[in-house]
Amino acid sequence: MKRLLLLLLGLAALPASVRATDELIPITAEQRAALRIRTVAMTAHAGAMTVGLPATVAIPPAQMRVVSAPLAGLITEVRVANGQGVRAGQVLAILRAEELVTAQRDLAQAAVQLRLATETAARDEALFEEGIIPAARLKAAQASLAQARAQVEERRAWLQLMGLDAAAIGAAERGERLTDRLAIVAPIEGHVLEQAAVAGARVEPATALFKLARLDPLWLEIQAPAEVAALVKPGQGVSVPGTPFVGQVLSVGRQVSAAQTVSVRARVANPDGRLRLNQNVAVRLEGLAGLKRWRVPARALVRAQGQDWVFVERPGGFEPQAVRVLTQSAQSAAIDGPFTGQERIAVEGVAALKAAWQGMGGE
Repeated sequence: MKRLLLLLLGLAALPASVRATDELIPITAEQRAALRIRTVAMTAHAGAMTVGLPATVAIPPAQMRVVSAPLAGLITEVRVANGQGVRAGQVLAILRAEELVTAQRDLAQAAVQLRLATETAARDEALFEEGIIPAARLKAAQASLAQARAQVEERRAWLQLMGLDAAAIGAAERGERLTDRLAIVAPIEGHVLEQAAVAGARVEPATALFKLARLDPLWLEIQAPAEVAALVKPGQGVSVPGTPFVGQVLSVGRQVSAAQTVSVRARVANPDGRLRLNQNVAVRLEGLAGLKRWRVPARALVRAQGQDWVFVERPGGFEPQAVRVLTQSAQSAAIDGPFTGQERIAVEGVAALKAAWQGMGGE
């Protein structure tokens, strides 16, 4: 121990002419052996950037629909349940509503007025051509016809908005059949996430009855450390270890949370439906685009001046090099730094090198 202390004091006492301006720590072969300094070669970290980042499964908003009651009424049938798969156009429930009958009757009356206005306009046009009536009367008939057409289109649109199908609208327009039953249908193919409709219950307009979603593909909302997120780019690969799920990064958040994490959103395929909404998974973000990372033993790192360093072997000694730690475990760390891959770094005797460096002013 006494000999080791003398060696460290000798390093710190070296004259300025010996201590190079690039902060090279001069180490002789004897000192290296006495301090038990050992080095290893740099190892390129070509694998995953991070493993085990927490993520939550979410559904893209464009793949989700809320089916609401278009008008007040009584639910008489519910034909689907939570978790059930449905196809587009499939009947989810039946709603009975008096307002539906009123709207169909209004359409039938508007259709009658349109037929009368059409006949009147045709007759007045013939009379005008014969010079029997003035142009003003013809224009009035044509205006009445345009108004009648607009009213019919308005009544049709209202029934379509309610959800009545084309056949039923046509029958109502002809005055053949009026119905108080309205089929609530699925607007997309997917699965029922929520079922609020209950047979026998009365509902008001805009009451949410079902929530549907298409479950392939899905989003992964990944919480990445801020220093890692700074290196993530859209298009980077994403996978869920132990599963066939693979995808790509879509976006990187611009806000850091109180836990110093950034939300990274990725899209992942889910063909067999194994991923579920709000499921928590651990994901892997694949390599950094355009950057090269390095894998070093964790014991090679030292902390000084508010950042991480490694000691790089140089002719005549060791040079401290600042690095950025991307991920770290008890055994190793992934780092980013200006290395060529030919360097060797100290993994033993690191504390002695740090003490010598601090004695030179590298505090």
